[in-house]
Amino acid sequence: MRRSWIPGSPASPRNGGWPPGTPRAGPARFRKAGGHAARLAWPLIDQGIASIGTFGLTILLARALPPAEYGVFALLLGGLMILHMVTSSLVFYPLSVRAAAAGPEGGAALMRASLDLLGLLFLPAGAAIALAALAAGRADLILPALAYFLLWQTQEAFRRYLFAELRFAAAIPGDAVSYLGQVALVLWLARDGHLTLGGALCAMALTSGLGALLQAGRAGLGRGGRAAPRLPAILGDFWRLGGWSLANNLLGTLRGQVLFWLLAVLSGAALTAQLQASQNLVNLMNPLVIGLCNIIPQTAARAHARGKAEAWRAARPFALSGVPVALLFFSVLFAAPEPVLRLVYGSASPYLGLAGPVRLLALAAVAAYATDMVCSYFHGVEAARHALVVNAAGTVAVLAAAVPLTLRFGLGGACAAMVLASLVRLLISQLLLRRLIAADAPLPAA
Repeated sequence: MRRSWIPGSPASPRNGGWPPGTPRAGPARFRKAGGHAARLAWPLIDQGIASIGTFGLTILLARALPPAEYGVFALLLGGLMILHMVTSSLVFYPLSVRAAAAGPEGGAALMRASLDLLGLLFLPAGAAIALAALAAGRADLILPALAYFLLWQTQEAFRRYLFAELRFAAAIPGDAVSYLGQVALVLWLARDGHLTLGGALCAMALTSGLGALLQAGRAGLGRGGRAAPRLPAILGDFWRLGGWSLANNLLGTLRGQVLFWLLAVLSGAALTAQLQASQNLVNLMNPLVIGLCNIIPQTAARAHARGKAEAWRAARPFALSGVPVALLFFSVLFAAPEPVLRLVYGSASPYLGLAGPVRLLALAAVAAYATDMVCSYFHGVEAARHALVVNAAGTVAVLAAAVPLTLRFGLGGACAAMVLASLVRLLISQLLLRRLIAADAPLPAA
C-alpha cells in the first residue's frame, strides 16, 4: 500500500504533500497544516469507530442491567484491561516497532511469531480470568470471558500490525464489524429482553472474531514468506523492548482500577457502577486521545535522529491539534453535567445524580490529556522510563489519597483522588520533558 505521508517520500508533508514538479500554492504553514490533518484523519476515524462502539456498549449495558450487575461488568472489564496491558506491552508495542522497520515480508514473519507468543500468554491470562470469575461467584462468566479475551486480543494483534504498516484505513472494516457489531448485537438482545452479562460477552466475542478474520485478510498473512523467528528469540527481544512499557501501562491502568476495587470493597458493586457511569462520559474523548497517542510516538521516533528537541517539535502540533476540541468538550461536561447524564442514560436512570463526580472526572481528564501527549512523546524517543516515573507518581498519589477521601466523601472522594493524581502526573511530566530536552541540547561552542 502506498504510504504517501512517510517523511522523505515525494508526497510527504516535508515536501508540502505535493508530488515533485507540482505547483505549490499558499503559505508553507497551510501546506504543513494540511499534511498534519491528512496524517491524523485515518487513525482518528479508526479510533473513533472503536471508541464509539465501546461507549455505546457501556451505555447500553448501563441502561439494561441492574446497577449491581453493571458493577460486576465494570470490575470484570477492569480486570480484562489489566490483562490487555500485558499483551499490549509485551506483544503489540514491540510488534509495532519491529514490524515498522522490517518491511512487508519481515513484518509478516514477526506477526506470525507474535501470534505464537499470544498463545503462550493466553494460558496464564485464562487462569486469571477463571479465578476472578470464581472469586466473584460468577462461574457462568468464565467461558464467555475467556472467549472474548482470546478473540479480542487476536483481533488487536492484526490491528496493530496494520498500524505498524501505517495502513490505518485497512483496519477500519474489521474494527467496524467488531466494535459497532457488538453494539448492534447487544441492542438486539436488550430489545428482545434476553440480555444478560454472559450474553453480552458472547456477542463481544463473536464480533471480535469476525473482525479478526477481516483484518487478517487485509494484512495478507495467508501469503508465503520469510519463516517466523523462533519463539525464544522473539520472546527475549520483545521483553527487552516492552518491559518498561509493561510497567508503565500497568501503573496507568491500576491508577484508575484501584478506585473501582476500593469502592467495591467499601460499598459493593452498585457504587462501582456509579463510578463507571461517570467515567463513561469522560471516555467520549477517547477517540481523540488514543488516536493522537497512536501517531505521536511514530512521529517523534522518525524525527528523533535529529535530537529530542526536534522530535518534540515534530510531535507537538499533533498534541496541540486536539486541545480546542478537548477543552470545549470538558468545559461543557463541567458546566452542564445534568443534561448530559439525562441525554445519555435516560430520564428515569439511577445515574442522574452524578453531576459532582462527573465534574471532578472532567477536571482530571483535562490534566490527563496534556500528560498523555507528553508520555506518548517519551515512548517515541525511547524514554519510556520517564513515562513510568510519571505514572508511578500518579499511582502513588491515588493510593495515598483514595482511602481517606473515599472513606470521608464516598464516590466524590474517589473522584477527587483522581484529580489529585492527574495534577501530580501533569507537573512531573512537564518537569521531565524540560529536563530531557535540555540534557540533549548541544553544548555551546567554547
